[in-house]
Amino acid sequence: MKDILPDDAHGLFRGTDPQSSRDAARMIVPRLNAIQSQVMAAVRDAGNVGLTDWELDQKFSCKRSTYRSRRAELVEMGLIKASGSRRENEGTKRAVWIAA
Repeated sequence: MKDILPDDAHGLFRGTDPQSSRDAARMIVPRLNAIQSQVMAAVRDAGNVGLTDWELDQKFSCKRSTYRSRRAELVEMGLIKASGSRRENEGTKRAVWIAA
């Protein structure tokens, strides 16, 4: 039987992930606001390649700290972590973020 999750859970797990990931998505969705959900989905979709804050801003056509701030909140929640690598964007090496 296929799991029925809230629409906001889209992007919080992959179709091949175990049931525990689906359960975690179900539990976390009520705690995420709309922009946090967008950031989480984008980072999750990026997989091990991850995203820098600059790339996140580009993805959402935003040049303010809105998406960086939501990413920072997701780091505090333990849902996103630094990959340990840095990638150059516009001449600056930036931290790469991946799903925890």
